Amino acid sequence: MELPPPIKPQLQMYPHKLDVKTVHDTRYDPLTYISVQTKVNLDEKYEKLYFENLMIQGWVKIPKIETIFGLPKGTQFKYRLNQDSLSKVPDGTFRSGGWLIGRNENEDDLDLKNKYILYKGFNGAIFSLQLKDIKEIYIKSKKREVPAFKKPARVTNFPVFLISPTTNEPEIVYYAKDNAHKIRFENSDKYQKAIQLGNWVWSDVFNN
Repeated sequence: MELPPPIKPQLQMYPHKLDVKTVHDTRYDPLTYISVQTKVNLDEKYEKLYFENLMIQGWVKIPKIETIFGLPKGTQFKYRLNQDSLSKVPDGTFRSGGWLIGRNENEDDLDLKNKYILYKGFNGAIFSLQLKDIKEIYIKSKKREVPAFKKPARVTNFPVFLISPTTNEPEIVYYAKDNAHKIRFENSDKYQKAIQLGNWVWSDVFNN
């Protein structure tokens, strides 16, 4: 039997340096914060609710893993690993992903270049991911996308409201620091789309 080609361990096991310029939500405390992917992987009930919310927001599973090579740089994606990954996690383990950078164009091995991608995680670090280790990939469909808003972290004198699709009552979705920022938010594509659709959802982050 022919043995498979050796895997370069550095593709997934090198130290990932954090981006010091990454700005986190004011509620984020690295000492106490439990990540969404940890909750999904440890709590089946939370996993079910999380993916139901993703579907409402317009996230879909792409039919072929290789399709990710055709997606534009900056595409946000999430994924599940299979049991064959170097990390030896259980089949179906969820990862929150991040923003696609693309192939590593500096890779000398042309065959290897077509076997993994680079992406930027939410902590600002750059990760490499081998396609053979991916079980499923999820991206947002523009046709199905429903605007999602984080629950405001602070209170100011410039609240922005939307009509709740569940209660039909006004609900604050954003606090601007001044009137100019309030107008800018109200003119944003996401806010205007929420008004046009008459539908929006809360993002899952920091909502509990």
